[in-house]
Amino acid sequence: MSATLASELPLESAPRWKSLNRWQAFAIHLALSVLVFMTLVALMVFFWFPGDLFLLDGGWQGLKLVAIIDLVLGPALTLILWNPKKSSLVFDISVVALFQIAALAYGFVTTYDQRTVALVFSDRAFNSVSNADIEDGDAKLIEKEGTPVPLSNFKLGSPTLVMAQPPTKESFGQYLADVLNGYPDAVTRTDQFIHLSDGRDEMQKWALDDEDLTSLGWKEQLETAVSDEQLQAENVELYRFETRYASGVVLFDAKKLAILDYIPMKSTSEPATTTAESSVDN
Repeated sequence: MSATLASELPLESAPRWKSLNRWQAFAIHLALSVLVFMTLVALMVFFWFPGDLFLLDGGWQGLKLVAIIDLVLGPALTLILWNPKKSSLVFDISVVALFQIAALAYGFVTTYDQRTVALVFSDRAFNSVSNADIEDGDAKLIEKEGTPVPLSNFKLGSPTLVMAQPPTKESFGQYLADVLNGYPDAVTRTDQFIHLSDGRDEMQKWALDDEDLTSLGWKEQLETAVSDEQLQAENVELYRFETRYASGVVLFDAKKLAILDYIPMKSTSEPATTTAESSVDN
């Protein structure tokens, strides 16, 4: 009786995870990874890259990178290394967990920093601006001006629509001199942002008309988009947009001063590198 108890005691006191085979361990690791991954998806789709911006401005590209680490690499390492008979199993799995947590933390922080915080109307188009862009522009302003940039009138968040105050003919030379001397360009110079309502006269100069759309070959596609959205054409203005991975035309609600839809006319697999500049008043 005592011999039987002695032989059974080590099995009963062993941790339950010791009884898992490698496929069970892989399935548990994958399930936990999916939960973490879905949390990131929700944050990106609803807050960081809302609506069409998820596909147009880098959300999908960032998510693919995190998916490789979270859903593929981490569980795959568990599948390879799991062996309950190994004395170093706890150490091996701990290293995998730490590596995955560190990689996911980096992915979260990087994606958060690259989230779209503003769409700035400048150089005849709406330009997407990331949190990193804004912080870089503010750092340049602080270096030049010596004081933090006041943003009391603009809450950059999810994302905000603003306009870069266009230089006049008289001030255009100073604008170019500022850019050449290390000031941020128009789309990240937050001290020159104005509300769309304050710049409507200038903004409406660059609304696309039938002649513009016909010359670009976009008229039929945009008429279909307006019809599909069941919008009244007289309440909709059309403007160009430029994001990191696409460009095209936005349907803009002239009454609510809001973007209703994005109609991509060009998309790329690489982020755009062009720098938008404000237009000079004619």
